[in-house]
Amino acid sequence: MSDTRLEFALTLQAPIDRVFAALTAARHLERWFCDACESEPRAGGKLVMRWTGAKSSGVPFEARWTELASPNRAAFRGGHAGYPDGDAGTVTFALVAEGAGTRLDVTHEFPAADAYARFRGEWSSAWPRALARLAASLEPVRATRF
Repeated sequence: MSDTRLEFALTLQAPIDRVFAALTAARHLERWFCDACESEPRAGGKLVMRWTGAKSSGVPFEARWTELASPNRAAFRGGHAGYPDGDAGTVTFALVAEGAGTRLDVTHEFPAADAYARFRGEWSSAWPRALARLAASLEPVRATRF
């Protein structure tokens, strides 16, 4: 891990197409990542995410999909006024099918500037929480006996 890059990896118990949809489709992103979302999953397409919790800024995160190669790769770049120059950097998702599951590698690359140190720290703890929610959202529903 560099001082401008955060990297995370996990194996999800879901097929690659399902994981790719969870990372790129608005209705799926709303299940695990943000409270409201607009997504046009195509290169150059719009991605707008909003958080409405008590600690959220209320400012929408506006981005563009910079890469979409279904089902193996997606990336977006964007930010909001709370980031230096409104830029939170680039987030890249790389997916590889592993049996019935999927390996997901997430890279969050920040611009190389000291002003991003605080954001790297915040995202270094936020990404693991978000990815745990992603894994939970993809887990198969298990029937319970009564």
